[in-house]
Amino acid sequence: MSDTEITFSSGDVTLHGSLRVPVSMRGPVPAVLLLAGSGPTDRNGDSALLPGSIGTLRHLADVLERKGFASLRYDKLGSGVTALGPYSVEDVADLGFSTFIDGAADALAFLGSQRGVDPERLYVVGHSEGALIALSLAQDNDSIAGLGLLEPLAVRLLDLLTAQIDAQLDAVVAAGQLPVQIADELRVALTGAVESLRADGTLSDTLPEPLRNAGLVPTNAKALAEEDALDPRMLAAQVAGDLPVLTAVSSKDIQVRVEDVDALDAALVHTRLTSLRMTRTNHVLKDIGDQQSTGADYVADLPFSDEFTSGFEAWLDKLRG
Repeated sequence: MSDTEITFSSGDVTLHGSLRVPVSMRGPVPAVLLLAGSGPTDRNGDSALLPGSIGTLRHLADVLERKGFASLRYDKLGSGVTALGPYSVEDVADLGFSTFIDGAADALAFLGSQRGVDPERLYVVGHSEGALIALSLAQDNDSIAGLGLLEPLAVRLLDLLTAQIDAQLDAVVAAGQLPVQIADELRVALTGAVESLRADGTLSDTLPEPLRNAGLVPTNAKALAEEDALDPRMLAAQVAGDLPVLTAVSSKDIQVRVEDVDALDAALVHTRLTSLRMTRTNHVLKDIGDQQSTGADYVADLPFSDEFTSGFEAWLDKLRG
């Protein structure tokens, strides 16, 4: 079935997306809101920062359709057709992470109102940062029947960013590409930036270039501080106990650590939890076999992971009963 192009409003923004509702099923069908990862990632899971197609969310929509689920995926603010909407680049500094949570909430309400969709069986599946938004939506929200958290952000954002930058600095120092003194100076500057964001939500405009290139710039400060204030494990602990939840993570993911998702599972132990652990799958759910992920494989012409798809389909089968 082809997608139907749709628009819906969230505040001052008109968001553009793709709706799929299986027509061969009898009666209203369950439906899934698909939430993309960080940065300018569009409704299909493609990023404006990477040269090529990724297609993670489009693949999820295909799987959902085969299993009799409707789906909605959309270009969040800053991506795809939606772009910046009514805002200018200068306005971005005033927009916090709550803008994306609000957009997702409005998307869920839109999905539940569509003809052929069962509003009593609405699920939210988030990939990477989208999983944090899914957890946020699930707080005291009776309209959500279940959650899928795929390669999820499982620790506070700035803790993850610090760990990633530390690992990168270790690697370039070990390769002889950066003096230890410079690496130590960057670590000190990073610690100060994190402290500033957590204290008052601000960032200096004089941070070293490598940190600015990692997104630590004043225009991102409000969004970074708001997102970092959301602790995935605390949110997970408050999810309703009768909710079916899927977590999926791979040992080949270079952005998310399995042990962090294990800790997220511990906070979700009171729910109807399904844990999917994989060994051949990269962050964007493609099969990379025995190779190590470098990030370049995100846009490579690789098949989507069978170990993910089969596990995801099994979870969907349980949802349908």
